[in-house]
Amino acid sequence: MPEMIPPPATGHQRAPAARNFPGHARVWRVVPLITSRSGRGPALPRPAGPVPGLTAALARGLRLGLAAVAAACLVALALPAARASAASPAISVQSNQLMRNGVPWVPRGVQIVGLVAPDGALNGKYIPAHQHFSAAELQAAVADHADVVRFQVSQFGIDPQGPLYSPAYVQEVQNGIEAARALGLAVIVSVQAEGPAGEMNRCPLPDSGAARAWAQLAPMFAGDPGVMFELYNEPAPPPTQVDWDRWLNGGQVSFPSGSCQSVGMQPLIDQIRAVAPQNVIVVPGLRGEQTLRGMPQVTDPANPDDPQLAYGIHYPTLVKNIGAWDTAFGAVTARAPVIVTEWDANSTTNCLVNAPLEAQLLLDYLASKQIGIVGFAFDLPGTIIADWSYTPTSYSAFACGAYGGGPGQLLFSDFAAEAQAGDGSQPNPAPGWIVSAGALNRLHQLAPGLTGHFFNTPRTFVSGASTQSLAATGLQTAIPTETFTNEVGLARALNAGRLRPGTEAVVYADSASRRTPRNQQRNPGRFYRLAARAAHVHGLLFIAAPSPSLVSVITPHTPPARQTQEFLKLRIPAAAARNADAYE
Repeated sequence: MPEMIPPPATGHQRAPAARNFPGHARVWRVVPLITSRSGRGPALPRPAGPVPGLTAALARGLRLGLAAVAAACLVALALPAARASAASPAISVQSNQLMRNGVPWVPRGVQIVGLVAPDGALNGKYIPAHQHFSAAELQAAVADHADVVRFQVSQFGIDPQGPLYSPAYVQEVQNGIEAARALGLAVIVSVQAEGPAGEMNRCPLPDSGAARAWAQLAPMFAGDPGVMFELYNEPAPPPTQVDWDRWLNGGQVSFPSGSCQSVGMQPLIDQIRAVAPQNVIVVPGLRGEQTLRGMPQVTDPANPDDPQLAYGIHYPTLVKNIGAWDTAFGAVTARAPVIVTEWDANSTTNCLVNAPLEAQLLLDYLASKQIGIVGFAFDLPGTIIADWSYTPTSYSAFACGAYGGGPGQLLFSDFAAEAQAGDGSQPNPAPGWIVSAGALNRLHQLAPGLTGHFFNTPRTFVSGASTQSLAATGLQTAIPTETFTNEVGLARALNAGRLRPGTEAVVYADSASRRTPRNQQRNPGRFYRLAARAAHVHGLLFIAAPSPSLVSVITPHTPPARQTQEFLKLRIPAAAARNADAYE
């Protein structure tokens, strides 16, 4: 077993919606090797007008060889507003990408639990959560750069045959969702049937009560494409073939206190589609919504060619990291959108001593897969907020058992950086970058406002930078990255711990130059696998950056004009993307 390097302490990336090669990686925009990382500090506000000194600085930058960077930034500044009014976002799915008003979207969410049950059925911490629910609370979430709210609502209070059914509660739920929509927030409605919803015994899979609840909810919001339907909170069975079949088609389900008849996810989707053909439906995984592994195919009868379906995950493990995440849900992102619809890692609930490090790696991983996240919960102090002024919890001086330690500051800093990068005047997520520290430092000297505006985001990988050097230039959210042209050198550096402090990603940039050994040039797919394995074992993200010049080694008689076509024909990009978290 190689010597383990401690997981990186900070960072974050998110790829733009670009074309996908076969495999799992996202395609990133690259300009003289450039990128970005997650917000570790307050994000800079987006400039209201032109960046000071931009034109003169770019003119000087051209003489410094930064023409490509400058041109890309100017193009981004010139983009017209691509979105509809923020007050009425319409959510849809295109292939494996969530869209908001027709442009790619990665959700930044918070959970509200104050409406989880009718008034008389609330207990414990959910009572003050209900008391504090208001437009002001939703406005505080908007101020923290959330763009979606997930409401847990009680199956027992909405089902007309349920033991807690209350027309007043149904109206309260409708009013709460409409209040969020009025503030420009997208909404995820999740049917909850666990203890917080008011009854202790529930079917581990959605039953006829859930179907009746959706018969109430779906027509209520069928005309609003900004409301998504999450079918059932945390289906409990393990991901066996038998349980997946019950999950899909329904059947008898046994649990410790009895048994029930599941209606099945597919019949539930069919039922909803009869009245709400366009709302995005979030389909939850098994084992408490923690895995999609082994999931059978689900169809959308109203949209068979481009299903308006996303898939929900809760609390990805912080014990096993990247390989486990790929297996549990990451691989699904190659064909469909995934959202982590509930997540927290605080100091008092199932605490892990290394939660601050592992939480950061998780957020970076989610960003690389364009997986949105919903923090739990904006109305439960001690989770992502510390108090009723909605102060974020922090990992500063984190200790298990000590109240107030949590990921709020980490999460909302990322949200702020991501909002800055795509706040409505350009597609969100904004372009991803891989940039050398030298080029970025030169650009920063010329136009620091421009640099912060474009590169202080969770989508910038900076090759040759450390955590400290990025912080010194005000780019706390960009990701420290190391670049290698030799897979053997990459593995040796990782095993020996020869990386700059805070490094969170490595790039393997193989080419036909002498810097890449001949055996690696002739068999690139094998070395992408080895490089990815080495990176993931050490808790790092892996970026593949193959050069088309490899064609000159593998098929040396290819005319230069046909090099790109041969590059694709040899499936070099496909092999790279199949193993990478991001593709350059």
